[in-house]
Amino acid sequence: MNTHMTRRLLFISLCLGLAACDSSDTAPLPLNLYECDAGETALRHLITQLPDLNPSVAKSYAIVLGEINRDGMTPASDGFTKRFSDLKLKFINAQNLKDIDPDHTIVDAETRLAAFILQLRKLQSTSATTWDAEVGWSYKKEFGRLKLRIEVKDGKARVVGEEKVGT
Repeated sequence: MNTHMTRRLLFISLCLGLAACDSSDTAPLPLNLYECDAGETALRHLITQLPDLNPSVAKSYAIVLGEINRDGMTPASDGFTKRFSDLKLKFINAQNLKDIDPDHTIVDAETRLAAFILQLRKLQSTSATTWDAEVGWSYKKEFGRLKLRIEVKDGKARVVGEEKVGT
């Protein structure tokens, strides 16, 4: 293959690679990229929407990323979880959760009290300044899910739309 043809193929490959990285791509991000300002904003909004279940009982909170299925769940990194320390809630790594019988309640292994599972289920960029997110929570047999629209303006991410999903 001559040098001109090699350069042309390299250029075409580079253009196709850049097109695949377009920020308006509607594919969800890889899970390791959920730990960004938009992901934090989505979870902070979710926390403000949590119901006051068992008000007199101390609770733990664990953040998971992506889908939860039979293979388990992907815990958020400790570094990402530390972003929420200003909320003065007890956050634990989802690896420290335990399933207890008889009704398979998910608990903090240390306290054996039921834990809120906060799920950043989906996060995708829809433009250079907007995101779509799907978040959910569960506590014992209760749960909820929201679809959110997030906008970044003046360097600050905020929720500009919310829709409850299912019941």
